[in-house]
Amino acid sequence: MSVSSGGGKGANSDINVTPLVDVCLVLLIIFMVMVPQNVREISVRVPPESRMKNKQHKAEEPLVIGLSKEGAITLNRKQMDKTKLAAEITRQLSFREKKVVFVDFHDEAKYGDAVALLELAKGAGSEVLGIMKKKGRKIPDTLDSPKKKRAQ
Repeated sequence: MSVSSGGGKGANSDINVTPLVDVCLVLLIIFMVMVPQNVREISVRVPPESRMKNKQHKAEEPLVIGLSKEGAITLNRKQMDKTKLAAEITRQLSFREKKVVFVDFHDEAKYGDAVALLELAKGAGSEVLGIMKKKGRKIPDTLDSPKKKRAQ
């Protein structure tokens, strides 16, 4: 065992961090105690709930204008007169954010009647017009597909 008297090596250059940590902890505690006193209460006025939400329909089903081959007009499967259709579309679109109207025309419906209904829907306030087909009705083949040519 050897014991050194500290005389032969020179000065000790180790950093003593204990006082630094003590000072940092004291400052941290002081700031933690002082911060809640400096925070002031902020008053905020929240606007009342919009009345528009109460007017909206429960399920909000899409608006679908139908045209049969006889010329009968429907709105969401309810028979409707063409004169009342624009007012009803305008009324129902006023409750909605998205102003979308779908059209479902029979394949044998008159082209002029279909265009007139599209213009009526656009004039009633719809921003987007979509075309749809009811389930069960097949889209007629107007072009010969390559599969039919191979079968022949």
